[in-house]
Amino acid sequence: MEFTQQLLSFIDIKYVPAITTVITLVSLFPKLLAPLLSAFEAHDKHFVRKPLERLKALRSSASKHSELSEYLETSIALEAFRVASGISTSRAKMEFLLALNKDGTWTKPQLRSLARHVGFPDGSDKPAILISTSEKVFAVWSAGFAGLIALMGALFFVLLASRNEPLLFLLGASAFAGSVAFARFILSDYISYVLANRAQADLKRRAAAG
Repeated sequence: MEFTQQLLSFIDIKYVPAITTVITLVSLFPKLLAPLLSAFEAHDKHFVRKPLERLKALRSSASKHSELSEYLETSIALEAFRVASGISTSRAKMEFLLALNKDGTWTKPQLRSLARHVGFPDGSDKPAILISTSEKVFAVWSAGFAGLIALMGALFFVLLASRNEPLLFLLGASAFAGSVAFARFILSDYISYVLANRAQADLKRRAAAG
């Protein structure tokens, strides 16, 4: 309790509402953007059929040209894959992701995250999951920083709740919720890294079983 009182002595209570407001706004930022993102998504859904229909029309007119027809078939497949997964990529990477998803354990957001790690190793024309040193560093940084933010939010909540005032309790709870939401946002690099490691392990297991 003495430790709590000492910490409280370093906090000027008049700044608590301002700090809480900032943290809450940061945590609510994705929610505030949601209507705008929904509008963009609706726009995409409305116009997405036009490219597909245009490609199909071109394919029918190019039926006598086998190479062009094959190219258009690939373009149609890539466009359909983009609509279904939200991933714009090459044919080789698309086939790699589809093969990886055969076990049905990957969600759409997870596949989008994995697509960031799909590349071609030096001297190879086959896609693979690649994890660079910088990505490992950013993963460790995001995990540590996210934990620090969540810990600070929890400490802030405990400090305010210890005053036994309903308003301060609510402010502390809001600050904690905001810090957790912000920590989750920061943690995205670490989650992407974990998913890439999981994908590599799955591929190694399949290769050993096959």
